Amino acid sequence: MSAKKKLLGLANSLIAPTGVQLYRKGVDMESVLRQIAGWDHGINSVIDMGAAKGDWSRMTLKLFPNARFVGVDPLNERKPFLDKLKAENPRFDYVQAVAGKDDGGTVELAVTPDLDGSTIHGSEGEMRTVPVHSVDAVVEMKGLKGPFFMKFDTHGFEKPILESAEKTLAQTKYIVMEAYNFRHSPDTLLFHEMIAYMEARGFRVSHLVDILNRPTDGALWQIDLFFARHDDPIFNSDSYRHG
Repeated sequence: MSAKKKLLGLANSLIAPTGVQLYRKGVDMESVLRQIAGWDHGINSVIDMGAAKGDWSRMTLKLFPNARFVGVDPLNERKPFLDKLKAENPRFDYVQAVAGKDDGGTVELAVTPDLDGSTIHGSEGEMRTVPVHSVDAVVEMKGLKGPFFMKFDTHGFEKPILESAEKTLAQTKYIVMEAYNFRHSPDTLLFHEMIAYMEARGFRVSHLVDILNRPTDGALWQIDLFFARHDDPIFNSDSYRHG
């Protein structure tokens, strides 16, 4: 084990009671986004599923200065934050809904007190009926053009969303997705199942970032997976040193 790894391990052991973890440079969300932003990809539109307060979009708008952004989030509590971001940046817009297959329909959302753990078909929190729009319908509604970058912070509802994005997925170059190690909702694909599901649709994992361990026993809870199309230049070399 290198000295840097030992120091990182020591630091994480000291701050473990806080639930915070440190990672080496290059494996956090922003670092990978910066790397992708520097590639010649021609991204025209970014779709932020689970936009929450718009923090991810606010950060990423700076990295993709020529792209339009559309957030998708169903919670009324998030609306003031998304309205503020929309007023600040004309390249940002949003749809107040859940993304899913039943375009124009509704779905039951379990809303947790902190809002961040709210889950479709979840078992914890106040139940609300919220509207649904397919990803393809959102793209048409907002007049978005590919190539696309899609972000998922959708708490286990990823498969129904992907099934609503057939046309959009065909023009998508990159995806970042929160994936899970526990089946916390009926719709959840575990992270290894999601990797296989995406592989069958022409995408491979390019980066793993932002590991979150369960505080009670340290078990892996979730991880953010970056996917790129199987023919992306990042996969041209199988060498460790010549990527």
